[in-house]
Amino acid sequence: MLKKSIYLLLIVCVSVLSAETLWLDEAKKKKCCEAKLGSTPQKELSVKSGSLQENEKLKDLSGSVLYIRDMDGKIEEHNLSGSKITFSPQYKGNYHLFLKRQEVVDGVFNVQLSSHRIYNKEGNLSCSWTKEVRGKTSDSRYLSEPLSQLPFQLMMEKTIHKHHVNCCLYVGDIIPLKVYYKGELLKNVPVVAELESGWVNTLKPNDEGVVMVEIPKSTYEQEKGDKKRSEKLLLSVKYDVNESGLYHGASYQSVRYTMSIPLSFGDTPLEYESKTLAFATVIGVMLVFSLGLYYNRRRKRKTPKEIWFDEE
Repeated sequence: MLKKSIYLLLIVCVSVLSAETLWLDEAKKKKCCEAKLGSTPQKELSVKSGSLQENEKLKDLSGSVLYIRDMDGKIEEHNLSGSKITFSPQYKGNYHLFLKRQEVVDGVFNVQLSSHRIYNKEGNLSCSWTKEVRGKTSDSRYLSEPLSQLPFQLMMEKTIHKHHVNCCLYVGDIIPLKVYYKGELLKNVPVVAELESGWVNTLKPNDEGVVMVEIPKSTYEQEKGDKKRSEKLLLSVKYDVNESGLYHGASYQSVRYTMSIPLSFGDTPLEYESKTLAFATVIGVMLVFSLGLYYNRRRKRKTPKEIWFDEE
């Protein structure tokens, strides 16, 4: 009886873990929009399962597939193995990575998907077809249509910025999202947004099927010397389909699709610009006041009287 209970508990745990959201985590060594001459363009990513607060790194990616879409729309397919993903973009510009992992657990066909956009700052710009320069063009920054290799997809459209920096996301930016199933737009699937601090919000689409996500203000306290701390935002969506079939010899009675888009953002640059402007204003007022006081004292200064002594 005890062995049977333990066996059932293990089945439940495996089912719960398999239904968790997978997301790509990039190991960034530099700040957003910061490039260094002579540095290697190699990117390193890992796959994590769970939420931003509670997650675990997958140690075996066997059976997973990675699709890489370059700036010209060309798609490469790679079968993964090991515990990490290494990617060396050749040209300077935007690359879209799509992860697909499929397995049947307890009669449910779990299709776990995740996408991640990489901007290569150290690539060869002279050989790039689109000649993309950060902040100048956005031809390949956003996808125009769903990827044919993915049956289910959460797509991020052009972000509504409230600042002049186009290469990064900041607090207050609005992210439009759409959900597609087999190329068709779904207008009734909500999107879950969560932060590292534990903040979670479920957002429903409007009548046009667009979910608008406004990046909230970071709840982390700023540390000394860390004024522009980057925080993660995880967008995820789930969709169940009543469909049966076989996958690698295992039968299933339903299909569950999950997809995520991990993003990084920082405090709005307008805050720092306003602080700088306020500091400059205070310094300017002090200088004007000092000059006014100086000239006022000079004007009030009495002209010294000349005293003549008669010489005998």
